[in-house]
Amino acid sequence: MSPNRNLIVALLFLATAAFAQEKKAESNAAPKLSPPPAAAFTFGGDVRLRYEAYDSAQTLNADAPFHIRDYFRLRTRAWVNYNFTPTLSVFGRLAAEPRYWFNNATVASEGREWKYALVDNLFVKWATSQSVSAPVTLVVGRQDIQLGDQWLVGDGTPVDGSWTTFFDGARATIDVKSIKTKFDVMVFGEQAHPKDDCPMVGRPSTYVVTEQDEVGAILYASNKLLKNIQLDGYFMYKEDHKVSSAGNNGDTNTLGLRIAGTPSDHWQYTAEGAYQWGHRDLPVRYPMTIMGECDVAAYGGIAKLTYIFKDKLSNQVTLLGEYLSGDDPKSIGKDEMFDVLWGRYPRVGETWAVAFSAESGGRPSQYQNLGRLGATWTISPIKDGSIATSYFAMFAPEKTPTRTSNASLYSRDSNFRGHMFQVIAKQKFTKSISGLLFAEASLLGDYYTHKDTITFVRAEVMYTF
Repeated sequence: MSPNRNLIVALLFLATAAFAQEKKAESNAAPKLSPPPAAAFTFGGDVRLRYEAYDSAQTLNADAPFHIRDYFRLRTRAWVNYNFTPTLSVFGRLAAEPRYWFNNATVASEGREWKYALVDNLFVKWATSQSVSAPVTLVVGRQDIQLGDQWLVGDGTPVDGSWTTFFDGARATIDVKSIKTKFDVMVFGEQAHPKDDCPMVGRPSTYVVTEQDEVGAILYASNKLLKNIQLDGYFMYKEDHKVSSAGNNGDTNTLGLRIAGTPSDHWQYTAEGAYQWGHRDLPVRYPMTIMGECDVAAYGGIAKLTYIFKDKLSNQVTLLGEYLSGDDPKSIGKDEMFDVLWGRYPRVGETWAVAFSAESGGRPSQYQNLGRLGATWTISPIKDGSIATSYFAMFAPEKTPTRTSNASLYSRDSNFRGHMFQVIAKQKFTKSISGLLFAEASLLGDYYTHKDTITFVRAEVMYTF
């Protein structure tokens, strides 16, 4: 990275020391609005400036051309909410994120990439009185949806990064108080081109926010009858219709269970597992030749255990393990690759969000054929500030990456992906402004041909009004 760019990063971080506010990482969810008086009108927005740089994460080879990618992202959003009554409201939000690339080879516009404003939320929300035994809430339109730990449902538009996360559809929530259970029913349809369902503000564009048109349905139940324990069960259906070259065709059914608990003041845990079945059309399956329709039989799970010290520095340590089954290249007519559905965002790591695109035919954050085990230590040394340090050992259950478009990047004789080290520093100085520094390095293991180190850095300032 050039000295000038180092200076830019330094100045950007110094700006965070003057003003910043950090929300939950990568969350684009609409603000939770408590019912104000009827006919109340509210508005707000945020501005987020990021500098990001990757080295070798996309190429998996430090000697490849254009292995460094660095750029600025300026996301601006504005929202309005109008309450017709205390139980009926409408919410809308516009979002734009123009970018400037220092490596002009990545775009064809002299470094500038215009991400014009689009409607990233537009929904009507209606709710019955909370005093009834089973209140109902209905949300219809373009909305953000996150379920559980966002393992499988967190981002409906994964290709555009954290610019947007919306789903187009309807969600009904029924809270049956007598059995302490909430039922969610969701149906939605995602279009690859964001202008298909809602007009864009500015010049029309051909970019996509996901690689295929999708139809989805989710049944989700959450029960809290047991003391300090929450049990969630769900069924999810996803149907894909390929649009871009990286798109999928097929349908996937997912049946899963999640448990979360707080056995004491210091301990917390969550565990989630799911099984998938259905059909997929695999045009290419390395190392075999052209494939046709395959039967899906896949499974995955994730578990987390946290100890909270409750001391002056707010120390806490979290152990986490995850397993996503990989595709057995020897199986004929079967596909064992677990699909994370709408959980495609950089939850595993920023370097791996990009690195997996080479293994999945160009799909960012398409985590698959993955095992990982590690820990995170979080501490708050100063008021409204925190530092989280993580280490993970990364594995591949199957040695052969059957979805890759570049087999030369993989050795095919080891299950060890490598080591990941990550540090995230956040600071909130005022109610409206925040800053963040993020650094990540992954040392590639014998699963890969090149044993290079892939890195990522981010400096961020965010203002909310």
